Amino acid sequence: MVTRQVLVSLFAGVWAGALIVESWNPIAATALTMEWFVEVVRSPFDAKFIILILFMGAGAAFIYRSGGILALERWIGDRVSTARESQVLTWLVGVFIFFDSYTSTVVTGNATRELSQENKSSREMHAYVLDSTTSPVTTFGPVSNWIGYQVSMIIAGFEAARVSAEQLGLTPFGLFLQSIPWNVYCFMAFFMVGFIALTQRFYGPMLDAEWRARATGATIREDATPLSDVSNDVGEPSEKNPSLVNFFVPILALLAVGLVSMWYLGGGHQPGVDVATAFQETDVAMGLLFGAFAFMLTGFVGSLAYGTMDLEEASDTIVDGFKTMNIALAIIVLAWAIGLAAERVGTAQFIVDTMVGSGVPGSFLPLIVFVAAMLVAFTTGTSWGTMAILTPLSIPLGYQLAGPSVLPVLVGVLFGGAIWGDHSSPISDTTVMSSIFAGSDHVDHVSTQIPFAATAAGATIVVLVLYGFGVQSAYVALPLAAVLTVGAVLALNKLDARRKGLPEVMPSASEVDEAAVERVENGESAGVRGDHDYLSLVPLVAVVVVAAYLLLVFAFATLGA
Repeated sequence: MVTRQVLVSLFAGVWAGALIVESWNPIAATALTMEWFVEVVRSPFDAKFIILILFMGAGAAFIYRSGGILALERWIGDRVSTARESQVLTWLVGVFIFFDSYTSTVVTGNATRELSQENKSSREMHAYVLDSTTSPVTTFGPVSNWIGYQVSMIIAGFEAARVSAEQLGLTPFGLFLQSIPWNVYCFMAFFMVGFIALTQRFYGPMLDAEWRARATGATIREDATPLSDVSNDVGEPSEKNPSLVNFFVPILALLAVGLVSMWYLGGGHQPGVDVATAFQETDVAMGLLFGAFAFMLTGFVGSLAYGTMDLEEASDTIVDGFKTMNIALAIIVLAWAIGLAAERVGTAQFIVDTMVGSGVPGSFLPLIVFVAAMLVAFTTGTSWGTMAILTPLSIPLGYQLAGPSVLPVLVGVLFGGAIWGDHSSPISDTTVMSSIFAGSDHVDHVSTQIPFAATAAGATIVVLVLYGFGVQSAYVALPLAAVLTVGAVLALNKLDARRKGLPEVMPSASEVDEAAVERVENGESAGVRGDHDYLSLVPLVAVVVVAAYLLLVFAFATLGA
């Protein structure tokens, strides 16, 4: 965070871990660091992911250079005309892609990035909306590869506790469903995205980023290094024959091929294998790799079919698309390596032993597990890895200390804490991907998102403290957390805006004049306040869709359980 040199800093972290393992021998530590790089790249999942990222970059390059983005802007531009509306639209699109966080980040980011920048929404805000929408939505489902993975972790917890579903009177999937209302952090993170986008009340570094974008038109900080900048890397979009087909068909191919591949690879085509089981047993990386290849291929074919580029230009676009992912791939490989380093030095086990070995009452165990999951995920950069570490420890511990009734609470807060660490950690793959597909500087994305993630986590901690003192209904905890979150956002916005002389309600770019900019530069109040139409089409549609989605989630949780 201090140096803002993420590659150097990540390498230093990996090397420091190797130095500990090799008993402070710097030469041996350097050799071990190289071995760790090779180990993570040779991992089957990671190797697939590297190729997947390259194909995604090429597909995104085709959507941009073929004129697909241009066609979308011309089609929807008159409906989305402000930064606020573009932020709400990004949130809305993210809700529809609830089956995989990677796919959601890629599709939503590509679909709305240019529109957000055109309407002077900062890239930091775009990255935040992507990051804090995708993981919570895919965590709840109702159909996603995240659910399959989380249920598999609960099964591992049952095995560790040496207890069967018959003894508990509850299947692992049933326990997952009961845990959904207790995933307070994810609900608050998702809710905050919409609330902040709709009200335009920012605070912390995001307030500065949004004012910069509205006042100067600079959607990215000067001297920042975006993880992916399509316009710089692949050139300007083609004006020859821009078509919405070149935007929608590659994305639909990515979705259709990715979903069908995951279903097929999980055995969904075999008799007796239902959809939930197929997504639980699938090879996620390979399924998404097939989808990414279809994404690139349809972009390639569409560019030739519509005459937006010739064969040489299309071939060059593939290579240029690969280039857009160079920095991102370097960060991802280093992130995997530092996660491996943390595993080898025992970071996670140390945190777990410290947190859960404190001898506190069983009613406070959810709070301890939530904080432990936050710390493990933050230091290792992986929510799935944190779930793998903590679930087999937490379920037996909860079963022994407090009985079966606490298990849904533990599972819900564990998954939420893991995702908080994923949102806040600069070495998280989903955080990196959000920076990629928003075209944001990675450190800027992390530093602007942390205050918002911390706010949602703070509300969660308060309700878990109350749980320890006896307030043990999720349907009391969730509304209370929402009230606390709204109160915190309003208070922090008011305090920070007054301190900086910036508007509490951020105006659109067209409402900011030179006089307001000059007043802020002179240390005075901006003297301007946003005046937004809360009954316009995009916000109304977003609120209705999100309300319907949440009703579906709670029906899924209640009726399924």
